[in-house]
Amino acid sequence: MRNVRLAILGFLAVLTLAVVFFFDNRELNGLTKDRLYPMMDEPRQHPQALTSKVSELGNGILVTKLYSRNDSSGLYFGMWYRNQDALIEMEDVDWLLEDGEIEFLVKAVDSNGTTYNAETEGIVEGTFSTFRYVQFDDFHYDDTLKNLHVAFYPMKKEEGERTPHHLPLVEADIEIEPNIQ
Repeated sequence: MRNVRLAILGFLAVLTLAVVFFFDNRELNGLTKDRLYPMMDEPRQHPQALTSKVSELGNGILVTKLYSRNDSSGLYFGMWYRNQDALIEMEDVDWLLEDGEIEFLVKAVDSNGTTYNAETEGIVEGTFSTFRYVQFDDFHYDDTLKNLHVAFYPMKKEEGERTPHHLPLVEADIEIEPNIQ
């Protein structure tokens, strides 16, 4: 009888942990699994996907699909990572933080040579991962774009000013795939 009670208590403990993890990570999982759009505000229409899959950039940073509004303006995506301490190992730098998470300047250069800059916005925290929104309002998509070079620069405070670190934490080329449905 004692073994049955222990088994029931063990099962209830595991079930409770599973429910806690599910609810703690529900929004994060929706964003990273492409069930929610990586936009701060819910779009009125479904945005146009510019890529078909998640991109792994390196250093444990992953990027969602890239999206543009239906009028071909704006670029929206999200980045997520597991452990920011592993991302930034320089202890002597005064990193710019939002709710305990490092801010990033994201620089994107399209295949036409146009450069766009934005800072990460908003935070969605899960049990083990952190998601950040990236939004370029001045981006304009056209069918001639082949790829997008993105670089993530951690932001720091230097003499009261917000400045990006001189080296990107990670940079990569993301291929734009035209006419994704």
